[in-house]
This record gives sequence, structure tokens and C-alpha cells, in this order.
Amino acid sequence: MKKEDVLKVLNRPEHKKLTSLSLNSLNNNERILITGANGSIGTALLKKLSQVDNIDFIRSGKNITVLSTDIEGDHEYLDVTDFNNVFATINKFKPTIIVNIAGAKHAPLGEKETWKTLSINTLGTKYLLDCAPEGCKVILTSTCKSANPEIVYGASKLIAERMVLNAGGSVARYFNVVESSGNVFEIWDKLPKDTPIKVAPTCERHFISLDEAVGLLFHTMTSEPGRYIVNSGYLHKMGDVANRLYPNRKKIIIEPRRGDRLTERFLATAESVYKHYLENGVIQLKSIHDNV
Repeated sequence: MKKEDVLKVLNRPEHKKLTSLSLNSLNNNERILITGANGSIGTALLKKLSQVDNIDFIRSGKNITVLSTDIEGDHEYLDVTDFNNVFATINKFKPTIIVNIAGAKHAPLGEKETWKTLSINTLGTKYLLDCAPEGCKVILTSTCKSANPEIVYGASKLIAERMVLNAGGSVARYFNVVESSGNVFEIWDKLPKDTPIKVAPTCERHFISLDEAVGLLFHTMTSEPGRYIVNSGYLHKMGDVANRLYPNRKKIIIEPRRGDRLTERFLATAESVYKHYLENGVIQLKSIHDNV
């Protein structure tokens, strides 16, 4: 997706202090294990960590060693739902940081594949926590759907968040990432230009860019334990977003799918803003249910 189109969706500038975070923000001698590395966020993170275009299984720089894992792609095989596989991989690599990006993120599919969604998002997180070496920082990538969850996907991520926070880890909670794979913008973009696009116009979403999502991971890796989000600005009605991207294109109005929330929450009912970072680009949240 072109950067100009990303900015049309965001309807605001990117947070430059956040997107400029990179390898140099990390401490020396870190050993970083990444799960779910084959996805759009994992690929973008690896690119910044290695500062090269082609990623091998393990790549070192600034005395930092990175192990990228997934169940597909050119990465070391790691299935987070297989305890023995998780134990063996972690015991061999001995990470100082685990970044858990592996996830079943398709909300409508999660309503049908309940156990698979729970196994990857929740049980997989538990296995990583159980196997993490003493002193290893575990970071979970989560979703805004975990704030007052209505669906399986959000509920599975909320439980994972609670486990990670209770273990002294951190959560990078994402709003909808514009350039992530499989989203509506990818679907619209693949259609012939003279084909109408289908829009659920009243659905409301918060958006962040892929560069902001990666920057949030760097910030979370180097900050105190806690729950962090990108300051997304405000809710966008999908009808308005479609008109900004395709002002002259015919729209077909559709109803939300099963699993599609009508609106997104900036923070859950029990949460409040705790601190601001990077010129208000990042916000740390606190919940009355947190153990600190």
C-alpha cells in the first residue's frame, strides 16, 4: 500500500519519534526470539532489526542476536501450541527477550475456530511464559479487541494479556494496522479499478501504520513492564475511510460480518492513561486489575 494511501486512512501524520525507533534503541547483548515472524509485522520488525533486506534465521548486529520463528516461511520452525517444541527452541536459544507475534488474528474466523484461536493466542502465550528463562522479558502483541471483548479473538487476547502482565512482561496492544495482510484495504486494492467495493459504513475503527506498530515493539522492548498503545487519534467510520481512498468509486453497502465489532474502544472500562511517551505518540495504560 502506498504511503500516501496509508496517510489517507490515518487522516493524521505518523508519529515520527515512534517510527524512527530501531536497532540502536536496544541494549547490547540482547538475544531476541520472535514468534510469528512470517507475518507482515514480523517481517517489518526483522527488517529493522537486521537493517538489511534479506533475513536469515539468525542475524547479528550491535551484539544483538535474533532468532525468527514461525510455522511457515524461511524461519526456524516453532509451533507455539506445541509445548515440547517451545521448550526445546527456548532452551537451545536462551533468549533475553521473547516477542510473541504468533496469533490467530482473523476475528470472523475465530467465531468458527474457537479452540484453534484460543490455543494459538492463549495457550501458546502460556507455553512461552512457562518456558522463558529467568529474567527474560516476554512481550505480547495484542489487539484493541481485547478491550471489553465481545468475540473469541478479543477474549483470547485479553487472557493472554493478563498472563503476561501478571508474569512481569509487557503488552504492545495494536489498533488496526493499515498495511497488515488480509485486511479490507488489501481486498479493495486487488479488485479491478472499475469494480465497486463493499463497505460496512457504520463500523468504526482506530488505525495505526505498520511503521508505528514496529516502533511500538521497540519502545515496549526498552521500557518498564506495562501495556502500551499507539496514540491513534480518533475513531474512523469505514464509510468515511472508503470515501477518502476512493472518492469516485461506487460503494456497495453491506452489514458487518459475524465477529466484526461495530465500534472499537480506545481503552477498556477499567483502564486509564498512565503515561505519555515520544511526544504523545505512545501511551501506557493502567487497569484497576493490574497487579502493580
